[in-house]
Amino acid sequence: MKSSPDTAYLLDQALLTALFDSLLEGVVVYDHAGRVVAANETAPEILGLSLAEITGETAMDAEWRAVSADGGPFPGKQHPVMICLETGAPVRDVIMGVTSRARRERRWLRVHASPLRVKSKLVGAFACFEDITDRRRIEAQLSEAHEELELALVGASLGTYDAHLPSGRAEVNDRYLALLGYAPGELAMSVAAWMDRVNLEDLPRIQSHYDRIVTGDLRHVDIEYRLRHRDGSWVWLHDRGRVFSTDAQGQPIRIAGTLLDITARKQAELALQESEARYRTVVESAPDAILIFFDQRVVMANPASVRLFLASSEQELIGRDVWSLTSPRSHPMLRGRIGRALKPGGVSPIAEVEINRCDGTPLPVDGVSAAIEYQGRRAVHVMMRDATPRKQAEALVRQHREEMERTLALQVAHQTVAGIAHELNQPLNAITTLAEAARQQLHGCDPVPVVPVASALEGIAQGAQRAGRVVHELMGFLRQAERTPEAFDLAALLQEVVVQCQAGRPFAGEIEVRLPGDLPQVAGNALQIEKIVLNLLRNAVEACQSVHTPGRLCRIVIEVFEVARSVCLQVDDNGPGVPAELVPRLFQPFVSSKPGGLGMGLAISHSLARSLGGALAYEVPPGGGARFRLTLPAIEEIAGGPRA
Repeated sequence: MKSSPDTAYLLDQALLTALFDSLLEGVVVYDHAGRVVAANETAPEILGLSLAEITGETAMDAEWRAVSADGGPFPGKQHPVMICLETGAPVRDVIMGVTSRARRERRWLRVHASPLRVKSKLVGAFACFEDITDRRRIEAQLSEAHEELELALVGASLGTYDAHLPSGRAEVNDRYLALLGYAPGELAMSVAAWMDRVNLEDLPRIQSHYDRIVTGDLRHVDIEYRLRHRDGSWVWLHDRGRVFSTDAQGQPIRIAGTLLDITARKQAELALQESEARYRTVVESAPDAILIFFDQRVVMANPASVRLFLASSEQELIGRDVWSLTSPRSHPMLRGRIGRALKPGGVSPIAEVEINRCDGTPLPVDGVSAAIEYQGRRAVHVMMRDATPRKQAEALVRQHREEMERTLALQVAHQTVAGIAHELNQPLNAITTLAEAARQQLHGCDPVPVVPVASALEGIAQGAQRAGRVVHELMGFLRQAERTPEAFDLAALLQEVVVQCQAGRPFAGEIEVRLPGDLPQVAGNALQIEKIVLNLLRNAVEACQSVHTPGRLCRIVIEVFEVARSVCLQVDDNGPGVPAELVPRLFQPFVSSKPGGLGMGLAISHSLARSLGGALAYEVPPGGGARFRLTLPAIEEIAGGPRA
């Protein structure tokens, strides 16, 4: 018993200490003004405060933040102690919630208050209380569960049954009958009628389930089966119930439960199984390797994958991660592709990747990946094909094309030289003959001049003019290939350029094309612009591939944007860039930093850009590498149609 000095007149400590301290309930003693003067050890523990903290407090203190059983305010004057002090009569079974100032949590109490008299005079009151917080919580949960059950039965339209097995009687609700296509009261249900409607294929499972209930292994029913509908079709039902009573031998007497129509789910499951079976058939027979990765590990591999990786079986690939199956040179590119593929609707286009086969040998493959749902999980679907035949065919085509280009170039050069020689030969011969005649006359070697000096000089001038006209006409002929500027699809042109570049030179890095939402039209010749961009892109690929750094991702970005009344097409790469000493002469013929390069590509591209009314410039981007910017005039919309 703990007590303040002021309680000596209230209690005989020798008689009450043992009783107070042994009680499991909290006991608090109040004086005639309703202030706490004493308490047993249990009371402060329940309230989460010390005796010193509650001594002197009153039941009317607002800091208790007391609430009634329904959660409403609990005025201090209605506290059982205050009523007891006012009326002198005991107050019992009052439920109230108080908030502990120490724990900052609400505790629910059942409070009894009794008057304290000394020589028949009311001098205070006792308050006894027990902590019913846990009980209230359980009651609330049970109430909530009961409400949820009622809502579930109504909202889910569950059928209910209550079967008395010895008599065979069964009571069912209207929803039970509706599940089978009957109106209320239209069908008398019994255990025998139920058995008569069960699908014969499901009877063995039901019998096995029931046998376990009879032997005592189970006391709950949880099984799915089919019952015959009124129209002859089958309704899939999920039966969940329990045994409510048994006889002296433990045999079930009464079983009650609910039935849920799961026909739609079963049909969906069947359709999914059939879909997966068709998918598996297609995958198993596919000539290309198909793998499914979950968390970057193989969860499915078809026979073509086993052959491609030289594995002994599918199990040798299951569980392998994408990094152990691919070369480190391909890892930087794969990280970006995996990120894109995992996005909703994400697809990573076809690209060349180097894989590591099970015998340790590398192999180039062409792969494409896409995000899919596999067995309810987010996964990546990957298709691969050996790239060796393609690379061999491309190399052969490239070799033939280069040979044809060389042959064509030689033929064109031969014809051009022959044509020029033919056209220039006659005026040059005349010039030579006349010049020789004039020389002999001037030196007195020809006493009888055939051609006077003046006539010879005139002939020489005419011959030179004729040769000049030949050259002028030849240049005019060469300029006939230039076409009138016209509008064309720049996006399609860039796509074609990327395809041509990748077909001609396999590139393990990334080529990104960035186009504005409202792509402007360009004034120019599509073939000439294609030649410029293809040359820039091939130079970027060669520059990136010249830098051999493990783990480094080669990256090329083609970006189109509009500046003022011009369209800028910019090609950036993260290669080594152009040596500083070559930059001033970069667009001059025969200037190149590539071993064996002729230095004509950029010179021709620069000349073509100028002929189109644009410009080609070079600069070093902020992140290093190289940047070539092609600027072309945009097409203006005027009356009568577009005009350059």
